[in-house]
Amino acid sequence: MGLDSDAEIDLGQVLADPQLNGTHTAPPSAPPPVALAARRADIDIKQAQVAWLLESMQCEAALLLAPAHVCWVTSGMNVRGLIADSERPGVYTNGKQRWLLCSNVDTQRLFDEELDQLGFQLKEWTWDGGRAELLSNVTSGRKVCVDRPFPNMPQASERLRPLVRILSAHEQDEYRTLGRLVAHAVEATARNSSPGQTEEEIAGQLGHRLLHHGAEVAAISVTADDRGAKFRRAGFTAASVKQACTIQATAQRGGLFATASRTISFGSPSTDFKKAYDLALRLGAAYRSLSRPEENMGTARQAAGVVLAGTEYEHEGRLAQPGYGSGRFPAEELRRAGLDDRLAAGQALVWQPRIGPAAAVDTVLVTPDGAECVTPPQEWPFKRVLIRGKTYDIPDVLVGAG
Repeated sequence: MGLDSDAEIDLGQVLADPQLNGTHTAPPSAPPPVALAARRADIDIKQAQVAWLLESMQCEAALLLAPAHVCWVTSGMNVRGLIADSERPGVYTNGKQRWLLCSNVDTQRLFDEELDQLGFQLKEWTWDGGRAELLSNVTSGRKVCVDRPFPNMPQASERLRPLVRILSAHEQDEYRTLGRLVAHAVEATARNSSPGQTEEEIAGQLGHRLLHHGAEVAAISVTADDRGAKFRRAGFTAASVKQACTIQATAQRGGLFATASRTISFGSPSTDFKKAYDLALRLGAAYRSLSRPEENMGTARQAAGVVLAGTEYEHEGRLAQPGYGSGRFPAEELRRAGLDDRLAAGQALVWQPRIGPAAAVDTVLVTPDGAECVTPPQEWPFKRVLIRGKTYDIPDVLVGAG
């Protein structure tokens, strides 16, 4: 089969023998920054959504304090340098006007660097007075819905959840840029790693690359050789890499989170490792084909059972979930009260097929035709799989000098 082949392959054939290999050329440069007017328009749309929420809840105003909600309604305000949750800024809106609630320590930077010309007014607390008194003042005598536990106030978190999950066109553009940045940092780190380095050293190099490009590290995992077979959330340790290494990062910028992993082998990977990775790759393609509206994680679990049936890894699905929600969350559980939430177009997912020591993790957007990967392989080997007329490029193992 050549690179230009468009022959249809049924799912069973794909899962049994994906065989098309290649290497991507460098992607086109990232799109230019979205104009200020576009970001303000995005904020105006979200304020209108909150106005609808207020009407449905019969409330006068909304007080948003959860970081994901604040980033959502501000279309990406970065809050840096804060440790205490009680010092984090919030947003107050009556559906027609909007106010930033913040400490006098942060006001100047937030308006100079984050919110200038975006239509926000200010309600400020002094650092020595604290946030609690201001929150009491804006809620006293009013019916205000909130996203944190607050005495005698209706909760809005569950009603906000479906709004925050679906990324707007503006957010999707920003997300694609972030996804490519994360993939590039992981790939560059892998290409420049070598046998004998510790997981901690590689993690440090990856963190530096992400910060150098303006992304903040949310989580890093570096898994040497077979350690991933024992620990599915491995982090990083002082263990030295001997032959293979899986490098994974979750990073955020503008309150959006993206995750990707890549695996490098110094010399040809062992037969057992290659077998496990090929299964992870096949499973990753199946998961992406299920990234459509109305599907759910239950369907993905069923697909894992089909792919792994009859292999030595047929019970691997018990050891880690297929994936989770992302976007405005580093990781969002998509099952509540024992029920799987249905996926929706524009929703971000992280698929994480983990088989034995191997993992093939990427971030996608749900579309009517299946996944759009926002962390695609760039200068990296891949296998291309065709399922139901759509191709999915899944990163393969990069074989480096041993």
